[in-house]
Amino acid sequence: MANDEKRRTADGDGAGMNEAVLAAAALALLVASTSFMNTAVFPLFDPIFTHARDFSVSATALALMALGFVAYRAPRLLTPASFIAGTFAFLAAGAGVMLAGLIFSHPATLTLGACLVGVGRAGATVLTGLALARLRLRFVALGISAAYGLQLATGVLAGAVPAAVGVGAFLLCPVAAAALTERPARIVLEHSHGREAPHDLAVTRPSSFLSPFSTLFVCLLLFHVAFGFALRFDEVGGVPRASALEALPALAVGAWVLLTRRPFPADLLAQVSALIVIAGFFLASDGSASFTRGAVTLLSAGNSLFDMTAWMALVAIAERNPLGAATTIAWGRGLSSLGSVLGAAAGTGVNHAIGADGHLVFLVVGTLMLVFAAYALIGLKRFTFTGAIEGIQPVGERDAATSPAERLETRCGELAAEFGLTPREAEVFAMLARGRNREYIEEALVVSRNTVKAHVKHIYAKLGIHSHQELIDLVEA
Repeated sequence: MANDEKRRTADGDGAGMNEAVLAAAALALLVASTSFMNTAVFPLFDPIFTHARDFSVSATALALMALGFVAYRAPRLLTPASFIAGTFAFLAAGAGVMLAGLIFSHPATLTLGACLVGVGRAGATVLTGLALARLRLRFVALGISAAYGLQLATGVLAGAVPAAVGVGAFLLCPVAAAALTERPARIVLEHSHGREAPHDLAVTRPSSFLSPFSTLFVCLLLFHVAFGFALRFDEVGGVPRASALEALPALAVGAWVLLTRRPFPADLLAQVSALIVIAGFFLASDGSASFTRGAVTLLSAGNSLFDMTAWMALVAIAERNPLGAATTIAWGRGLSSLGSVLGAAAGTGVNHAIGADGHLVFLVVGTLMLVFAAYALIGLKRFTFTGAIEGIQPVGERDAATSPAERLETRCGELAAEFGLTPREAEVFAMLARGRNREYIEEALVVSRNTVKAHVKHIYAKLGIHSHQELIDLVEA
């Protein structure tokens, strides 16, 4: 990661301090929006239709994964203008419908509006991630630390302000985040739009793109199960518990990066966060009120620390290969949201079991702790965030700008010029490079068999080769 910090941004000039401040502010707004959502907005859903909150987060997760799929398989469909306009449209439409659902206490309207807002939040998340991917990693680390350091303040504020203010902040924060980042994100989207799809490039360059089921993505899913569990476990009136201690990891990381000027310690933070989360599950397994507050604090602190690491890893990978940036950000954050939904369901179940069946609490929490610990010790035994980041090989501009057929044609033209082939010999040479046989060339060029043989003989002589396979090897060299 230290070498990556010296890399230039996608347009070759580097991103300035202003762009860094805007991207960091956008991330802080997204984090604040999540705090307002969990503390001020979702409790308002409960009297109307409590599952609207689950549908909303699920919509965000599905939208992010769908965006990641499109960016991976058909980036031509993801035009910058339509993507950005769609983000604002979903946020605006969702705000109106959701407010109507709250005012009239209508479950279906509320759920639809919350889902539309969730889709818009997905777009704002991708835009913010792409903007961060244009920054030097030191700026990214400081921005992430600042955003999560402010998370506690926004959580306290969300619980103190009137409900209308909390709802307004929840709806406006992602709009502001998208507005702050749409310009730099547009540059990244334009860089990949119209190029060959990562799915096709990955066939010959597998190390340039993360697999949708890579260890990194599975890790994000699992850690956010713990995050979702912490949100719902021991909540009071539908509001998650908060503690000042949750902000300490973010502040400590920010101080480390600022004062030491050393790279973001991703692997160390992931290991520390895993230990904190396991300790939180251990306290939660007791099921007694005396331990639940400490359990929530540990789970929240550990997951905040890991979420910072996850953002850093996703942005660093996106920075190394802008062609896969949208896929990386969307898939990573989408699986994180999906994990939160699953964890929230487990947390709600444990809340119902507390006081009714202590054995069930121990069973559910113990199972989560065992799965989490087993994956951290075994599944991640050979995995490192630094290795995942540095293992991504950037795709060259020439490779990205053309399709395989175009690259083959260009290569044949270069070799034809280099070895002095005549125009007709160049035509025959290109067909041979594509694996065509003599019968095909006869029909395509409307020439006799002897003419084709003569051209092939001259081509072989000029190239210094003796077989069709040697010709193909030369083209692919």
